[in-house]
Amino acid sequence: MQLQEIISKLENNNGKLPRQALERAIEEREAITPLLLDILSNCKNNLEELSNKPDYILHICAFYLLAQFRELSAYPLIVDFFSIPGDKPVDAMVDLVGVDLARILASICHGNIEPIKQLVENQELNEHVRYSALDSLFILVIQGIIPREEIIEYYKELFSNFHTNKKEQNYILGQLVMNSSMLAPVELQEYIEHTFNENLLRPIDFERQEFEELLEIGSEATLNALRDDIFYSLIEDAIFEIESDCFFTFPLQKTPNTLTKVQGFSNSSNKSKSKAKNKKKMQQESRRKNRSKKK
Repeated sequence: MQLQEIISKLENNNGKLPRQALERAIEEREAITPLLLDILSNCKNNLEELSNKPDYILHICAFYLLAQFRELSAYPLIVDFFSIPGDKPVDAMVDLVGVDLARILASICHGNIEPIKQLVENQELNEHVRYSALDSLFILVIQGIIPREEIIEYYKELFSNFHTNKKEQNYILGQLVMNSSMLAPVELQEYIEHTFNENLLRPIDFERQEFEELLEIGSEATLNALRDDIFYSLIEDAIFEIESDCFFTFPLQKTPNTLTKVQGFSNSSNKSKSKAKNKKKMQQESRRKNRSKKK
């Protein structure tokens, strides 16, 4: 199978996973990478077209394959694409953003987190993009790519910005509190408790009881429990990810709900994973409906 034939077979979702073409793409990693980078580069100029072609998945395949390849050249292209203000980048990547954008960013950044910080702090971006960028930093710590202490210091800066900017009291703050509670409940305790004392969070996002449970468990046990969790992993198997996201299969039991293994961690404290899984299902169902409307 030649390169252009591989690309052709990855263009559209015809209801069956193009496994052979994906396997060949991985085998031809060096040769196909420039083509995949060109696909990413062109995404920014084709937002409307991508949003109106729900069966087109070549760009999504490119994201996952380049993430598996750990292709550093893809990093600025992906950051540039998701730096477009508003909802259009998310509309064009509906199957990918909810859970896996964070994992993709963590997979391709090679420890350079400055571009990710820019995504987190840009208030003009879709909140799902900012949420994913914030989550990618958490993944990098869990996977041992960047020091925990570095992100703790950055979280302190973010908390200070949130507390002085009332416009930023949204669900991004809820994710910051949740990640902080898992990463450094002791070191960041005063910042976290301030958000509860000032009623800056919605109970649906995160509750004080959940923080207190994580504080009792400690960050070491929590992070150890999350290390092998698929929701906090790097992209290792692009075929698995594409099948899950684009072909409406849900093999998400690949790893157990590891936090339930941590003694004292209640079911309510698995909210982040449940929310992520529900978000993915919701996005996939939305895409399925869009396909039906187009036919």
